[in-house]
Amino acid sequence: IDRGLLAESVERSHRWEARSLMEHLKDSRERQQAIFCVVHGGTDVELRTRSIDYLTTLPWDGYAIGGSLGNGRDELRELLDWMMPLFNIGERSSKCRHLLGIADVESVHNAVERGVDTMDSSYPTKLARCGTLMTSRNGLIRIKQGKHSKSHGMKIDEDCECSTCSHYDRSYLRHLFKANEPVALQLATSTIYII
Repeated sequence: IDRGLLAESVERSHRWEARSLMEHLKDSRERQQAIFCVVHGGTDVELRTRSIDYLTTLPWDGYAIGGSLGNGRDELRELLDWMMPLFNIGERSSKCRHLLGIADVESVHNAVERGVDTMDSSYPTKLARCGTLMTSRNGLIRIKQGKHSKSHGMKIDEDCECSTCSHYDRSYLRHLFKANEPVALQLATSTIYII
């Protein structure tokens, strides 16, 4: 994207975010919902820094890192390397730092190592709907593989206490996938591993 257009977009986002925050703060009810800003600027160091410097002057409950985060894990890691220390200045360090749309295992570990507190992504759900489950101890389990047909009594994830892992074994979940039972998708997506 053209840098001038990106700069205009960042400024427009800041105006919108500030208006949203002011409306949120006007709400006379007890604040029961947090409001985060979204730091923008693509991979441009100056624009990202300007975005952080402006948005951290406002009373947000936390900071989300969004927009273009680079092309691939290496660029994301480089972006977080120089950007995350900017969130450790003064009061900024006491607020949650949330990374938008990233949750493949390698990127999660890279983000957490650099100071990201929370993140969200559809990645684990998309994997689960195709029969690949993220587990804490065994990494990725491809539940439709034949070896799971005889996995009677074997928990999906030994460390997980969700309803799926507590009530169903690998063999049964594999059977549901192979039989094209819609409930397989629901059960598989409820056992998404939380790092």
